[in-house]
Amino acid sequence: MTHSAEPDEEQPDGPAAHAQPHLDDAPAHPKPRIVWRLATVVPTVIAIVALGIAIWALTRPPSNTPPSPTAQQIAEAKGRACDAYGRVRTAVALQTRADMGTDPIAVQAVAANARLAMAVGSQHLVDNLSPAVPSELAGLLHSVATDLQDLAINALAGTTDGDAGQVARLHDLQATSARVVELCK
Repeated sequence: MTHSAEPDEEQPDGPAAHAQPHLDDAPAHPKPRIVWRLATVVPTVIAIVALGIAIWALTRPPSNTPPSPTAQQIAEAKGRACDAYGRVRTAVALQTRADMGTDPIAVQAVAANARLAMAVGSQHLVDNLSPAVPSELAGLLHSVATDLQDLAINALAGTTDGDAGQVARLHDLQATSARVVELCK
């Protein structure tokens, strides 16, 4: 057994001498300088790695971007949208120009059908738009759908056809519709 004590110090004999730890047997504790360095270096490394991952994520192209539609897909989407517009235009024209007669119940029925044609027609236009529809046409069809909804809800709320707001809405709808007709040729 080796002892690290100086030779002139007395060493106790017996079991108590072995129970006391010696300075040389104590576990080595990290120096405060090393702990301080680790406390600053580790978070810095983590921050640099996180920054690198963020830059990579921002600069890589999105993996779920749908491919651009082909010319045929664009033509088919435009055709479907224009066909839907034609059906809505016909339905609204038929229902808003129906002969009301003089019977008050018939007048209400015709008005209800006109409102229904506008409300359902606006949704039908939106339902038949796909991402492949050219953006100008899609924007105009959204505008027509909104105008039809506005006309229908205002009519249902009791706004008369002669109301300045309804007249302006109808004028906007007619102007937008004329542009849709040109694009759908």
